[in-house]
Parts: sequence; structure tokens; C-alpha cells
Amino acid sequence: MPASPWRLPGVWVGFVGSVLVGVGACSNDFSFNPLGWGVGPIASLAAAIDRPTGNLLVASGCVLLSLGWFLLVPRPGRAAPRLLWLLWVAPLLVVPPVMSGDPFLYADLGWIMANGGNPYVDVLGSFGGPFEPFVDRFWAGNGVAYPPLALEVNRLAAQLGGMHPYWGVVAQRLPAVAGVALVAAFLPRLADRLNADRQWATWLGVLNPIVIVHLIGGAHNDTLMVGVVVFALWLSVQRIPVVSASLVLAPVVIGLAMALKQQAGLAVIAAAGLPVAARIAQLPRLQRVAVLGWRTAVATLVALITFVTVSLATGLGFGWTHWLSQMGRARTMTLSVAIGDALSWTGQDFTDAANAVLAVAALGGLAALLLLRPERPLEATAWGSLLVLFISEALHPWYIGLGLALLALLPLGRTASRWVVFGTFGYLMAYALTNLYVLPVLPSIAGGVVFGSAAYAAWAGFGRHDRL
Repeated sequence: MPASPWRLPGVWVGFVGSVLVGVGACSNDFSFNPLGWGVGPIASLAAAIDRPTGNLLVASGCVLLSLGWFLLVPRPGRAAPRLLWLLWVAPLLVVPPVMSGDPFLYADLGWIMANGGNPYVDVLGSFGGPFEPFVDRFWAGNGVAYPPLALEVNRLAAQLGGMHPYWGVVAQRLPAVAGVALVAAFLPRLADRLNADRQWATWLGVLNPIVIVHLIGGAHNDTLMVGVVVFALWLSVQRIPVVSASLVLAPVVIGLAMALKQQAGLAVIAAAGLPVAARIAQLPRLQRVAVLGWRTAVATLVALITFVTVSLATGLGFGWTHWLSQMGRARTMTLSVAIGDALSWTGQDFTDAANAVLAVAALGGLAALLLLRPERPLEATAWGSLLVLFISEALHPWYIGLGLALLALLPLGRTASRWVVFGTFGYLMAYALTNLYVLPVLPSIAGGVVFGSAAYAAWAGFGRHDRL
């Protein structure tokens, strides 16, 4: 009788790591309220953990969670427990948001919405209320670029939390849990339809430490968007009578996902192309491009109509467009910021110029994927989502959740798999260095490279999965 997968060492190493992350996140010093958390079941624990201890616990937890993840890489005859992600997120469910102040913004937005305000006009903190003291001063007095359906979700979550100054924030994690549940349910099913490795897809797309620590631990609204997109792509390859699943139903769902986070829109390429990818591959190159082009155009139109309809139906419209520049003011760990830091010795700020050059390069890369490999629409969507993100004015680990889920479905070679897996760990640690220890961007990226390289070296020492 085979041993229970729950007895695998990686399961419990990862769980201990998650516990350390959760305990470390409780430190009062991570609160934007000078009085700390002050409420909820963690109040006493929060007062006992100072900032250095919290930093150490979170960083150590990230390392252990990643080690547990490495130990569970799929092998023939060995699969991780199906609901392992629930065990790993359990220690994070009732603690304050991990390495993020965003859920406090969500809760304040929910308060504004519940009291008849318009967050695109009535800026953060303007309505007072229980969440105002916890709003990051960088964002206070500004609106947000979140689309309308995201704000409605924020309102519902805050109300489910009773508008309590602590539970109303923790409740913002519920949509994130729902998002990962959708990914966990439909990513393996989609892998089966695409003849991909469902165990690898679950390991990379669901059990990934960035998913556990940031998408759920940080309670980010991107998470529900990712889950809805994965469901839409699964829907696109279903055989449904009367109405087209790939040109109507899936794009409608993608339009809803766009109303949660605009980045979902790129998924129309995969939704339109996946059901006919095999037939497209048999056509001459120009016909391949033409077929994918017209199908994507139709899917895009349906998704945009859905997005516009939802935006107008909420009564909030498109006020989010006025606040796009605010995101660029936050110095996050982007490639353009790193380039600007590296060239700061010249006395000039090259950040904007670098961002413009990188934007052109990313759009060119996406166009090349579509023109050279139109028979691989999922590949264009997956790599394209990362190309677009890594040249944006702001970049956080939770932004790459969609890219990770889609990359998990691709037949990556060993080199690409190494970059994705060990790059993921390096980025996790680089962000922890930036966020927890307030190191400059360039040294943090260097630290992430060191962590990722060390992880690969250690991995190579005790054995490899056939992709690694």
C-alpha cells in the first residue's frame, strides 16, 4: 500500500514556513496605524514582535515554504496532496495582510462604496470610518485605478467583515481564496484538455510560494481575476451547443475578469485560439495569422462590450483612468527603476527613458510571438502577460500570478523551466528584501539572483525533475 502523500516531508516543511510567515506578519510595526493593529486575535502577539523579528520570521518562512515546494516537485508515482494549498494557506487566513498595505485600501474603498461614495471622486481616507487610520499615507488623498467590479467586491468583503477595523480587512482575503480555489479546480482540468502535465500545472500554478505568500497572504484583488481567467480558458475549450464557447461565453467571462483587473484582457488571444490551434497549425503562415487575428478581434469585441456594460451598470464608469499615473509614483522593483538606479551616478534620471524603450521592446516581443507562432495562442498570452508586466511602471509579485498559471500549461523545455522556477524563488526573496528590509531596488534584485542561483545549485545537488 503506497504511503500517504500527506506524509511527504515537503508538505510539513512548507507548512512550518507558512506559519512563520503568518506569525511574522503580525508585528505591529507593519501596520500603517501608529497604534498598531490594536484589535483582533493577534493584538497581544503583535505587540510582542518587533520589526526585526517580524522581518526575520517572514523571510525565513519564505525560504522554508520554497524548500517545501522544491521537495514536492512532481515525479513519476509521486503527487502532492490535492488540497495541500489549503493547508499551506491556513496559517495566513486570519493574520494581517502579508507584505502589503493594499487590503487596507480595499477595505476603505468598501467603506466609501457602502456609504454612497464614488472612490474615483471621493479619495481614500476622505470618508473617515474604521479603516482610515490604516491607509498608507502614500495613497491617502488619492483615488485608485481599480475597475468597478473590483470595488464592488471590496464593498461586499468589508460588509462580510462587519466593517470591523480588523475583520473587515481580513475579509478582503476571501475573494483571493476564491480565486485560488478556481485555479486549483480548473487549471488541472485545462491541463488535461491540452494534454499537459496536470501535476506540474498544479505544482507551478497553485502551490507556488508567490501564490501562497502574496496572492492569498497579501489578499490581493489580482487573485480573483486570475481564477476567473483560468475558468474562462477552460470554458473556451468546452463543446457547448448553440453558442460559441470560445468567441462568446469565454470572452464574456474575460470581460468580467477585466472589470476585476484590466490585465485579464490579454487572455482573449488564448480563448480565441485554443480550440482551433491544431487546425491553425496546418495552414500556411499568413492564413494562420489571419485566422487567429479575426477570432481574437471577435473575442476582444465581446470582452470589451462586457467590460463596458459592467462598468456602466455599477454607476462608476471609467473614473479609474484618472488615477493610472499614481501607480507609477510608487518606486517598485521594476526593470526600468533598476536601470535608473544603475545609471544614477551620471546625475540623470533614465527611468522614464528606460521604461519607454522597454515598452516598445515588450510590445515588439508580443507582436513577434503572434506573427511567428500564431498556432500557439496560449504561449503568446502567457509570455505576453509577463512581457507587459515587466515593463510597467509598477511591478509586484502578485502581478505575475496569471503568467505563472498559464506558463504551467506550456511544454517548457528544461532551460525555460529553470528560469521560471528558480526565477520565481529569486523574485520572492528579492521582494522580501525590498519590502521587509527597505533595501534599494538594485541590491534587492542582486540578492534575489543570489537566492535563486543558490536554490538551483542546492537543487542540482540532490536530484532533478525531468524539466529541471
